Amino acid sequence: MTNDKKGIAITLLCYIIWGVLPAYWNILTGVNSLFILCCRIIFAFVFMIGVIIATGRLKSFRETLRNKTAMRLLIPASVVISFNWGLYVWAVNNGHILDCSLGYYINPLIAFLLAVLLFREKYTKLHLAAVALAFTGVLISLIAFGSFPVIAVCIALSFAAYGALKKKVNVDPAVSIAIESMLIAPVALVVSLVFLKDSLLTVSFTDSLLLIGGGALTAIPLILYARAVNTVSFIIVAFFQYVSPSISMIYGLLTGETLSASQIISFTFIGLGLIVFSFALIRKQKQSDMEMKEV
Repeated sequence: MTNDKKGIAITLLCYIIWGVLPAYWNILTGVNSLFILCCRIIFAFVFMIGVIIATGRLKSFRETLRNKTAMRLLIPASVVISFNWGLYVWAVNNGHILDCSLGYYINPLIAFLLAVLLFREKYTKLHLAAVALAFTGVLISLIAFGSFPVIAVCIALSFAAYGALKKKVNVDPAVSIAIESMLIAPVALVVSLVFLKDSLLTVSFTDSLLLIGGGALTAIPLILYARAVNTVSFIIVAFFQYVSPSISMIYGLLTGETLSASQIISFTFIGLGLIVFSFALIRKQKQSDMEMKEV
């Protein structure tokens, strides 16, 4: 892993896009959430096929499809991310929004463990301090939650597993996302045509355009994420994920939502963790720059 500035910038850009996406989906409040999910998958596939053709990656696309080793990882990756999205939609529709938010705050901690245990990545004392602060914030949320958060844990585990699979497969990001969307697009199409006919027939022209655009907005951050896990350490990818739900939290506050005392304390600890982690990253980058100058 190079952990260069470009790779880190790509990682942050990915999470910033995911953080602001709720504002885009919020425009489609009148559309069935499951129908939105199906359209995201279908139009992401259409968008990615266009990208593959436009960038001359068809040969790489076909070669990857014939690569049994890569497909053994891409097939479960497509299943895991579909499960993650599906559970998220179900949770939102059934009044479990807090579970979703908590899940994406737990996920970086699980991903950090995977980075250390599965990928044998090195960590520093500052990394541990940052994780300790974030863990304290998550623990406060868990205590305030009042019961074991099954949905949150499933969301956290599934996305962490997706990240680990993407890191292990190490395939061209655009090609990997194209194949993943191709694998799950038929299911989304069948669900739309068989179970969501009313949504299909009643969706407005404006919402149709937004749903089509949602395909690109679904695919682009996934491409960036695939690029991130292939170019920077999984510890960095894991911990900077806190950027995304933090942006979403700020959006929620701007749209009238309120925070409880426990949430304020929790977010404070997580924010401090991000600051410590960023400081560790900047210090390491300066050390690397000095070593390069000496060479």
